[in-house]
Amino acid sequence: MKYFLTLVLGALSPAVSSASTNGNIHSFQHQCTALSRTLRAPNTEVILSEFVASGVKLTFPESANNTCPKSVISLADICRLRLNTTTSSTSSVITEVFMPVDWESKGKRRFLMGGNGGNGGCIPYGDLAFGNRLGFAAVGHDNGHAGDTSVPFRNNPQVLEDHIYRALFVAGRVAKVAVRTFYNRPISKSYYWGCSAGGRQGMKAAQDFPDEYDGILAVAPALYEQALNGQASTYFKLTGPPGSPTFLSVDQWKRVHRMVIDQCDWIDGVLDGVLEDPMKCQPRPEALLCGAGQTWDSHRCLTAKQVNTVREFYSPLYGTNGQFIAPRMNPLTREFLGFRVNYGGSPGPLAEGWYQDVLFNDPSWTIANNFSLATIDYDMQVDKYGVGTNKTDLSALRDSGGKLLLYHGLVDGLITSELSYHYYGNVVRDMGARPEELDQFFRFFPISGLDHCFTGEGPWFVGGPVQTDVRGALNIDPEQGALMKLVRWVENGTAPETLMGYKLINGTVHGKREHCKYPKKTVYRGVGDPDLPSSWKCSDAFV
Repeated sequence: MKYFLTLVLGALSPAVSSASTNGNIHSFQHQCTALSRTLRAPNTEVILSEFVASGVKLTFPESANNTCPKSVISLADICRLRLNTTTSSTSSVITEVFMPVDWESKGKRRFLMGGNGGNGGCIPYGDLAFGNRLGFAAVGHDNGHAGDTSVPFRNNPQVLEDHIYRALFVAGRVAKVAVRTFYNRPISKSYYWGCSAGGRQGMKAAQDFPDEYDGILAVAPALYEQALNGQASTYFKLTGPPGSPTFLSVDQWKRVHRMVIDQCDWIDGVLDGVLEDPMKCQPRPEALLCGAGQTWDSHRCLTAKQVNTVREFYSPLYGTNGQFIAPRMNPLTREFLGFRVNYGGSPGPLAEGWYQDVLFNDPSWTIANNFSLATIDYDMQVDKYGVGTNKTDLSALRDSGGKLLLYHGLVDGLITSELSYHYYGNVVRDMGARPEELDQFFRFFPISGLDHCFTGEGPWFVGGPVQTDVRGALNIDPEQGALMKLVRWVENGTAPETLMGYKLINGTVHGKREHCKYPKKTVYRGVGDPDLPSSWKCSDAFV
């Protein structure tokens, strides 16, 4: 690590003249172009430095052969900077820095790092553009490899180290050099936001380098990653492939979804297909058990083996010696990303890729033939570069003055929201801090009706990462969003008690709800339109 500290702490290049913040676009363009010749950062090459006007469609030819975003519409006049930083003899990180013309006047000299998803090789261009709209100098990186696949990790530990933590650290340091150099001004505050794998990156920053960001917005974080891989693998072993007696079809899972709503929707007092507190829901899949002579085709019922499959999905996972591995999956089963990974009757690609390309370096290794609970034990024992991201002592973050805002969707079908409850509880116990003490620097918000990162059937839109590309997102006041609430907490000391959620359907808002900070509960008042925030309250009562 010493080499990379030297890399990012090296002397700055001579600063170019201050970038214009008074509408002098020509001066801004000139300085942007000149940056390709004047920027000096150790072990860093400037690949591109160009002015991009608001409304221009940016395309990314390097994404042609993978599943990364192919284009984005610029939402501000910016200087786009693309950098390649060498991290070892066999690895490097691509960083994109989008610097808006109104950084000082509108953005208040703020810096915003965006997180990755999945296997982390896709730069979050949509989140960068959205950050520019708010005046942030916005940054993203490729996590040390191109594309959303684990193949680059195979027999290449340096690339793996970039992926797990080093790319985030190095890209952040180099991007800060670039921003300070370009504007010839100090950065006022630094922020991070990311979901899923990006949420894990945010938690990694909070745990391992808490001085890098003044505020961290971590969403649906892939904490305890070995447990998540083990859980996804266990689910495939549980269902088997299509045609297995334990397998459920899409229509059958939809029937299970309906069963959960029928059994649990009434608990929160509002029949809207949204579970405000799914922790209170204990589904009884036996209600779908076929009677004598009944079949799915005749009565839309399930066999005993299928009922057991559902029961196991809604139960915690325990290891070889009975030790707790992971909490149950959220009880609602929407046909979204998590459905394809965990319920679709095929090995989870992230988990199988991890085992093949990292843990065993063996492309012939398969979940179907080789996985067992002992695999999870070994993965946890090895804990490659600290990928588990499960440290619960956040005292360094507290002492640095940093703020951590965590939220998680309560209908997340990929990473169960109960994992975030589990982590929060572990922090409380391990730090010996009551929730009101954690509130000074760490707040957790459960979001009802939100699936994995975005979309859902309830008030799921809260202005967080990944949500920025959704139709209708730009019509909602960003000042009400999670990012700007984090900013006000960091800069004004106004800590958020709630996050405003919008039921966004096909680009139109159909209702709003204030999601309460845990351990308070969002409770229906018993009267009033449930789509109005005034019909709900935050309660301490665990009823």
